[in-house]
Amino acid sequence: MSTLDTLASEQLDIHFAQLEDRLDRDYADVARTRLHTMVDRERARFAGARIHAFVPILVERAVRAALAAT
Repeated sequence: MSTLDTLASEQLDIHFAQLEDRLDRDYADVARTRLHTMVDRERARFAGARIHAFVPILVERAVRAALAAT
């Protein structure tokens, strides 16, 4: 039986998979494993957030900023 939390978690996982695909496409010169590590690190910063709706957007901005700085 799925709960609302389980469904929300599954949706977030889908959003993060799509985010990694976009980053992989936009930063083809960066290893996919590095992108995954960067996304996971930024995602962990929001683990305790009460509202997760905007976490994928915030993670994407942070990862893109980090990649632009290198």
